[in-house]
Amino acid sequence: MTEIRDALRAVLDFLGAGNLVLGIVLLIATPFVDRFLIRRKRVSYRVHYNSKIGLGPERLADEQGAQSGQPGQFGTLARLMDRLSIVVIRIRNTGGYDISADDFEKPLTFTFGKRVVWNARISEAGSDEVREQLREGLRFFRHDSGTAGAAREERDNNLGTVRDKMTQRMVRWIGGQAPAPREPEAEPRWHGVRLERLSLHRKQKFKLVVVLEEPEDNPTGDTSKEIAASGKLADNGIIKDEKSPRRITLARLTGIGALVLTVFLMASLLLASPPVGDDCVSGEVSVEGSSVFIPTMGLIAGDYTARCGDTKITTTSSGSIGGARDLAALEPDQARTHGALSDGRYSGTHPQLRSQQLAIVLYHVVVNKDVPVDNLPTSTLKQIFDGTITDWQQLDPDGPSRPIRIVGRGSDSGTRQLFEGSVLGRAEPALSSNDCQTKDRDPSAKVVRCELRSNKDIANTVMDTPGAIGYADAPTVAEVRKRGSLKALTLNGKVFDSVGVSDTGYPFWTVEYLYTKGEPAKDTALGAFAEYLHDNSTARLRLKDAGFIPCTTPEGAPVALCNTR
Repeated sequence: MTEIRDALRAVLDFLGAGNLVLGIVLLIATPFVDRFLIRRKRVSYRVHYNSKIGLGPERLADEQGAQSGQPGQFGTLARLMDRLSIVVIRIRNTGGYDISADDFEKPLTFTFGKRVVWNARISEAGSDEVREQLREGLRFFRHDSGTAGAAREERDNNLGTVRDKMTQRMVRWIGGQAPAPREPEAEPRWHGVRLERLSLHRKQKFKLVVVLEEPEDNPTGDTSKEIAASGKLADNGIIKDEKSPRRITLARLTGIGALVLTVFLMASLLLASPPVGDDCVSGEVSVEGSSVFIPTMGLIAGDYTARCGDTKITTTSSGSIGGARDLAALEPDQARTHGALSDGRYSGTHPQLRSQQLAIVLYHVVVNKDVPVDNLPTSTLKQIFDGTITDWQQLDPDGPSRPIRIVGRGSDSGTRQLFEGSVLGRAEPALSSNDCQTKDRDPSAKVVRCELRSNKDIANTVMDTPGAIGYADAPTVAEVRKRGSLKALTLNGKVFDSVGVSDTGYPFWTVEYLYTKGEPAKDTALGAFAEYLHDNSTARLRLKDAGFIPCTTPEGAPVALCNTR
């Protein structure tokens, strides 16, 4: 049972319950999409009747024929009638659109084996006009209609021609003169009917009635039942026999697939949810700190507690510096269950704090979409923040005046600390604005600068404020860009290498650290969770999905660039 549970959990962790539910929904929806969106045009047919006329020769021999030993007129007619059969085929438009003659790449065609067509008619067409239109489109052909001569002849083989020949046949049969089967030119023998110029409105239907003669060399005298249909609709249209459903259909395949996924999902949720594995340790864990990383940490904690049901993990956004400072101030007994997330190394000094690299976090300097720059040297950036450059027109003399408004973070922010240390090279100017528009807080300040509580607040404010400049982590920038336009600048003409994860000279990035007070033991809830963050593939995928670069490879090897910060 444990092996089954482990296997179910591994597959469920890999696929994700949400992806399985989405797969079930898509499988159920596929046949409906196929029928109503992709394959809107379809013609269905059904053979309603395929049998002899039912008039045999046993009672129709006249007295003269009986006395002479030769078949009389009634006997000859009876033998003819015994070889005649009737086929009734209903044809209808079962798709969502009207069908015109141009929709057929190959016209709808019916053949009847060796049986010869004697007559045909259109029935239940809805109106005389429609019936006449369908009759005019009937063409009759022989099995050898692939030859050039037969193809020319086929154009003239309409319903009128067939009925004229039927009359001649009947006269000869009643007169006791059977036609020569080896002379098709003198006595044409048609084996199929083609519905040319067929057009049907949505839900329109009609019946095709065909009178057929069994071949003379039929040894049993029984009616052969062979009927074959062919034709092709353009644009993935379907011509379908309603009486012969396919054993394997799209609806059945997708239904079976949805059932299998549903059973698997239910089994996984029922069997794989109890805590298993030696790496699960019961207890409580509290993680606080970086507002950039806490949302992703909350998702990872949810995955872990779903796996280890006796562990409770809480996450709190308190800022990188505040989180590390609070951890350092805890008593040893309290610190055993606490961790702190920091954007970059904690600048404070505390000998008992231990760090674990989690992921590389990329940041951007962002500006409002109307700002006329795509790249800034760090030297120019310093002039903007110290008040030397206060209007974007100073960088774009031909452009309009756009006063610069700086949007930043508070002093407890790890993002601000990183920006000051890695990009600006100095502290940001003092707070001068509450509304991020004017110097309402300090009219004598050189620059308009406000402070907000999170990187998301910065990105949204910069996007909505003309002339604004600020900074935020890459995942937040990507999220805010879903709402509108936000420009991320290159610095000194450099961009970060997210693919090769190598040093390109781009300065604005750091490593996210998990701090603990002392090295947590593996048999504690905090130690087990810290090991999960380092080694587990699901945790690594969560980091990548959020836009971070894990500091360990899928093979468990460290990423070299993480050791440089």
